Amino acid sequence: MKCFVSCLIVGLTLLFSITGCASTPILGETAVLRGMVYNENRMPVLDVSVDLVSQGKIVESTLTDLHGRYFLSGVPYGKVSLLFTKPSYEPFTWTFSFVRPTQIVYIQMSNFEEILDDFSNAIQKREWLHAKSYFLRLQKLRPDNSVSLYLESIMLTRQGEPRKAVEILEKMSKNKEPIFAVELTLADLYQYKLSNPGMALFHLEKALRVQDDVDIKSRIKALETQIGESSKEKPRQSKS
Repeated sequence: MKCFVSCLIVGLTLLFSITGCASTPILGETAVLRGMVYNENRMPVLDVSVDLVSQGKIVESTLTDLHGRYFLSGVPYGKVSLLFTKPSYEPFTWTFSFVRPTQIVYIQMSNFEEILDDFSNAIQKREWLHAKSYFLRLQKLRPDNSVSLYLESIMLTRQGEPRKAVEILEKMSKNKEPIFAVELTLADLYQYKLSNPGMALFHLEKALRVQDDVDIKSRIKALETQIGESSKEKPRQSKS
């Protein structure tokens, strides 16, 4: 009986030792790390560079395939840092514990166009903190992008800061070929927010050179009349 009990204890000890080793990785052991990268619409992203980083150096690299999948071989168990990069996408670093070979690491990345849409939606909803955050992210990717700068001017206008909006749009108007939306928005700001008909007329004429528009022609005629009448009134005021 004692022999049976002893054998049973030894058998159970061996069994728990084996299962324990199977669930807990051995220090220094490596395996293939698998994962997938997708965008905000949960669609796979092709050709994302996936770098295994150790002590500030890239020790292994690969690219995602058509289905957004990636594989890194020889990855040691323990703390792992991966760097994900692709042009027009926000770089993303993910640090985690790699504990088993069946582990799959899913990563969501955002590209410029997606963040631009988020920025526009936040402005529409007047979610200013979110809008500012999205704009700063856009600036890191493409600081001179005309669409994001134009949207910033719209945001500032709706926040009650038309002069700051004009500063942004004037730079765009001077440094590049005339953009219809920029010139028209400048005209609106000068005419309706800053009471400057002369500058409104100037930018309406620039907008008209880009695109022929009946309404703009009507506004130009009305402003020319307004400015003409205003110039006639000035001498009368000086006499009195």
